[in-house]
Formats: sequence, C-alpha cells, structure tokens
Amino acid sequence: MSFFFRIQLTILFLITMLSSCVNDMDTVKKFIDTEIEPDILGENVEVLYSDSARLQMRLTTPQFKQFTSATEQRREFPQGLHVWMYKKTGELEAELTANWAKHDLTVDLWEARSNVVITRADGQKLETEQLFWDRPKGEVYSEKYTKFINEDGFVATGDTFWALQDFSDYKLNKGKATIILKDEEKPANQP
Repeated sequence: MSFFFRIQLTILFLITMLSSCVNDMDTVKKFIDTEIEPDILGENVEVLYSDSARLQMRLTTPQFKQFTSATEQRREFPQGLHVWMYKKTGELEAELTANWAKHDLTVDLWEARSNVVITRADGQKLETEQLFWDRPKGEVYSEKYTKFINEDGFVATGDTFWALQDFSDYKLNKGKATIILKDEEKPANQP
C-alpha cells in the first residue's frame, strides 16, 4: 500500500467520522442556554429567612427556579408562592399569596402576579393582579387596579398603588373609596 493511498484513506476516514457527528442545535442550545434552563430547580420548597436567629420571613412554593448564570439573575416561582412576614418580636405581620412570582437578584426587586393578596395582622388587606416590592427602597407598588380594605370596612380602589412596605403611608391613583357601615344590633323590642 503506497504512502499516498494511506493518506487518502485516512483523510476519507476522518471526513466520514466528522460528518457523522451532527447534533440537533435545539438540544445543544438547551444545555448551554442559561436563560431557559435554571441552575437550581426545586419542588415543594420551604425557605426561612432570619437575621440574628430571628425569623423574618417564611416562604413556601410548589416550584422554585434559580437562574444565577443568566443575564438577568433571578429566582422564579412559576406555580406561585405563600409568604409569611414576621415582626422583630416574632409575631406575624403579614401574609402574601400569588399565583406567580419572580425575584430579580441584581436589583433586589420582587414581582408577584395573578391573584396577589396581602393580608396584614391588623386586618388590612390588599388585592391586585401585579405587585412590586423594592426592598432597598422599602416600597411596594402596583401598576394595575388595586383594592385596599381595612379592618373598619373602608374600601379604596385605584388604577395604580404605592406604599411604604409597612403600609404606614400609601397612595391610590385615580381612586375611589367606599365606607361599609355595619348595622348595629337593635334592641329586641324595637321594630
């Protein structure tokens, strides 16, 4: 066998081997696309946030995804979440439920969507379809229709909403308010 024949045979063999190594590009992208595939995936997750051994927040979710290698570093809660927030004394301060949520880790901004409800221990309740919590600024806001109900039956609604995270100050834009008066019981001998 001549030297040139062996080189031609080797080249033909290499071409055949290289051409047979074809991958489906969607499959390859799935493994390397950090925007689609999370770094961490969890089911039926419970997270406890504490500071100096004091529980500050408890969070439960059916599904948790964390994207730390993505352009937008974030945590997603695609099947919703339930959050309990506690005072420094350990007492429950508020609960939040939503059907979907995301935490942008870069700017520390939370977003909750679809059937968002915050119920505070003092009886105040907020209902909206989208809510943002800017932790560094200590603000909560919504760009959607929002309903605010307090323990006295005062109902306020607005097209948008802004509040300090402790709800000590809040504003409803283009809002309406309704006061629901409860009937006082009448004595038995009065009609």
